[in-house]
Amino acid sequence: MRLLVAFLLLIVLTTLSTSVPAYWLTRRQLEQQAWQNVHNARQATLSLLQAEQVRLADLAQLFAERPTLQQLVRRNALSELSSYLQDFQTQSDLDILVFCQDGRLLAGDVVFTAVCASPSSNHFTLLNGQPAILASRPVTDTTNQQLLGATVTGRWLDEAALNQLAQNTGVAHTILSPAGERLSSSLAGVDEVSFSVNGTVATSQQDVLLAQQSEMMVKDNTYLVAYMPLPGASGEAVIFSEVALPVNDLITTERQALAVLVISTAVVVLLAGLLGGWYVRQLVAPLQKLTSVAEQISQGDLIAPIPLISSPAEISTLATALHRSQEMMLHSLEEQSQAREWLNTLIQSIVEGVVTLDGYGRITFFSQGAETLTGWSAGEAVGMTANEVFQMVEPESRRFLELVPPAGSKRQIVIRARSGKNSVLAVTGARLHPLQQDLAQPSARVVLVLRDVTQEEAVRRLRSYFLANISHEFRTPLSTLQASMELLLDEQENLSATEMRELLKPSYLSLSSLQTLIDNLLESSSIEAGEFVIRPRPCLIQDSITDALHIVRPLLERRQQAVSRREPDDLPEITADPARLTQVVVNLLTNGSKYSPPGATIAIETQWADGRLRVAVCDEGPGIPPAERDNLFHRFVRLDSVDREQYGIGLGLYVVKTVIEAHHGRVGVEDRPDGGSVFWFELPFV
Repeated sequence: MRLLVAFLLLIVLTTLSTSVPAYWLTRRQLEQQAWQNVHNARQATLSLLQAEQVRLADLAQLFAERPTLQQLVRRNALSELSSYLQDFQTQSDLDILVFCQDGRLLAGDVVFTAVCASPSSNHFTLLNGQPAILASRPVTDTTNQQLLGATVTGRWLDEAALNQLAQNTGVAHTILSPAGERLSSSLAGVDEVSFSVNGTVATSQQDVLLAQQSEMMVKDNTYLVAYMPLPGASGEAVIFSEVALPVNDLITTERQALAVLVISTAVVVLLAGLLGGWYVRQLVAPLQKLTSVAEQISQGDLIAPIPLISSPAEISTLATALHRSQEMMLHSLEEQSQAREWLNTLIQSIVEGVVTLDGYGRITFFSQGAETLTGWSAGEAVGMTANEVFQMVEPESRRFLELVPPAGSKRQIVIRARSGKNSVLAVTGARLHPLQQDLAQPSARVVLVLRDVTQEEAVRRLRSYFLANISHEFRTPLSTLQASMELLLDEQENLSATEMRELLKPSYLSLSSLQTLIDNLLESSSIEAGEFVIRPRPCLIQDSITDALHIVRPLLERRQQAVSRREPDDLPEITADPARLTQVVVNLLTNGSKYSPPGATIAIETQWADGRLRVAVCDEGPGIPPAERDNLFHRFVRLDSVDREQYGIGLGLYVVKTVIEAHHGRVGVEDRPDGGSVFWFELPFV
């Protein structure tokens, strides 16, 4: 059936390919000729109107040059002047004739007073709502060349005038206002009129005027219409002339030609259909078999058997080619399936996240690594935009897609995972197709490889922070030692024993600080290396506190700080490493001294109950904000002292926590009621 339809369509196209162009060319030629007649009529109308303007100007000039007119004006004989104007108007077939002087009407019909306001030469105008042609000429006294006034002649462009124009040009005429109002016309029934411009119905007459030409329907009569602006005194169009050519005969001829074309085409198609139907039957049966198989394959049955057809030869060749194509397609699909499965397994097995985006920034693939990094599952992320999944830490900053690196480059981007945790991702971009953010390329894609470098970035910052602070911590006591040694060497013969002791105190204090710092560094290194051990034995906590006070006494004396101890007399022995406990108390006392003002008192309180020993070091520092307490016992975390004299590297409290937890105890910090902080640790009695 389709072959028959195609055959008939070919016959129709062949027939129409010769008849339609001929019909179209003929119709176009007739239409162009009709429009040419319209334009010729418009030019003829313009010529006739200009000729009328010249006639009016000549009459105005003739009237202005008459001696009788000049004498009547000089004598101011207004009644005689009015009679004289009426006689001349009747003789000259004028609709309008007035005499103006100094912008006012001196003689003539008072309804034409407006023409004296600004008399000019030849122009068109709307006078009392009616279209007219006016011409003006000055009246000059021939004796002394004095300007006496001006004569204005005119002719109404009324229905009678337009009928005369229609007889002379062979087309209908209408005068319109700039707003499209019909002022006068030679056509009957112009109130029932409709227009179309380039085949589109016009909504207003002003739209038609702007188009300059259109088609018009008046009581089932069709006209081709052209418009011509008629200038006023200032040169602007005050009225428009409409020239309408009737084309009913042309339309009738076109319809007859179209009917002949349709009938002849129908006859040819009928004959061709009868001939083609017989031939198509010879081909339908084998083609239907192949079509049925092709439909099965298109619906997903790729292994549908293809019949082998012996004749006709063309269809046999088609069946053979289709059978080979089926085999090649199945083979290619199997290879693609294996490659896709291998590639998907490879991508899902790598730790880094792999994400692909389309041209709109929407996610089209989300690997398991990306799920781990962001907290979003592939089912949730696919279809969302990258800006929605990869939230920036600072919402007012640039969005994720704006920070995606170009192909082949890498950039670190800080995002907030779905869990609320901030992560630093190293993003590497690669394009599968050119990425264009427009509707023309919705399938263009880019692939992003994501790697979590949060820990690496933290270690890098930590390393820089550690090197900067350890350098400062070593430089200060070493500078003190160098200055003291230089002074001792230079002034040793002039210094008394008391003065030498005073110089040695800062040196001793610097050495103690260095010793504490080195001890903490060694402990931190052994902790990180997994070599940290304690050697517990029975001991008394008050002995470790006493040893610690002896070690930090120079620091306390330098800052003029006192220490108060409060402990019960019956403290029992505990099983612990006394050297490690001494180091814990030293670190807590040093920390309390650094953050307490000079002259403050640091309290050491010891108590035991319920099988646990508690030691608290109370300082008079600024206190610890609650938000910072969780991280205070981590490595390289510190708070600067108020007077900025002490810094530290943030290892003391880390060592304290490690030593106490190795003894199965716990540490903590809380606010002191009178101001400051209380650092405490608890140990079990074993």
